[in-house]
Amino acid sequence: MKRTTRLFSLLITAAMLLNMAACANKPSEAASSAAPQSGSAAEAASQESGSDYSSWPEKDVTIIYYTKAGSGGDIFLRQLAAALNGKLNGHNLLIENIVDPTGATAWGKVQKASPDGYTLACLSSTVVTADLIGGSPVKYEDFDYVTGMGMDPQYIYCKSDAPYNNLQELVDYCKTNPGKVGWATAAPTSASTICSVAIINQAEIDVNRVVYETGSDSLVGVLGGFVDVAVGEYGDMAAQVDAGELKLLCLLSEERNALDIPTSGEQGFDFIFERPRGIAAPKGTDPALVKRMAEVFAQAYDSAEFMAYLESVAIDPVLQSGEEFLASYRTIAGTVTDNMAALTGQQQ
Repeated sequence: MKRTTRLFSLLITAAMLLNMAACANKPSEAASSAAPQSGSAAEAASQESGSDYSSWPEKDVTIIYYTKAGSGGDIFLRQLAAALNGKLNGHNLLIENIVDPTGATAWGKVQKASPDGYTLACLSSTVVTADLIGGSPVKYEDFDYVTGMGMDPQYIYCKSDAPYNNLQELVDYCKTNPGKVGWATAAPTSASTICSVAIINQAEIDVNRVVYETGSDSLVGVLGGFVDVAVGEYGDMAAQVDAGELKLLCLLSEERNALDIPTSGEQGFDFIFERPRGIAAPKGTDPALVKRMAEVFAQAYDSAEFMAYLESVAIDPVLQSGEEFLASYRTIAGTVTDNMAALTGQQQ
């Protein structure tokens, strides 16, 4: 009986030692969860964990934007919030304005936030240009892209009494009057400046570039006769177009939209500028949560009022996946890179 007991004790001891050795060679659960995961690995982990975000949101959601209240982007977000009223489980979509021309302060706050779906960013093309041109510490790829909520195209415009009615006529006029046409541009990181520089370079025209602080200042410059041409978004100039003070010469998009303005491609120019507005989350957000958020935000397209708003400011109602949204910004990054010398004043 003693021999049997001793043998049993030895077996128990051996089993314990083997178990301790196995534990020593196995990464701890805390260390494993702390290790960074690739996108596909994180997605697989999410699927395995069976995370259920069907009850998201469970409190108010804040979207941070980089321009002041009343700007085009801010109005877009407030219209989005109204469209989602009653579709957020009794909670609200709150808009926080952190004014900064580069967006670094606003978007940096989102990047540092908890990836729990309650602090999000509305991105514009400035997040790309501030990164590539301005050296912003906020890198445009350092987000998890949720969804693109609409394309906000750019238009070349001028006063209604200008001696040209489309882009080709403008280019011909510039070539017969070198250096005489005043072309408004804004900061190097603005969409209007990127489009202007790309068209000027491609058309090989000599114009007098006049730099204004913002697109709104450029609009005032055109209306006041201080410059002849500018590029901007329709929402900023709709009232003046409707009043007959301005005319649109070209839409810098692939296809015509509700305004029925000839595109750059129709006029022989190989340049389009697809600029989506959309929602992004801090890097490391659970892919299952990103998917849930995209589904929730897509409900805004069920709102007749929101769709009417998009039409009124000529934002094309294109709903993008996060991958498509990011791909659009990568295309913008390519345009910036191709025109970097002119944008930074280094072109001879």
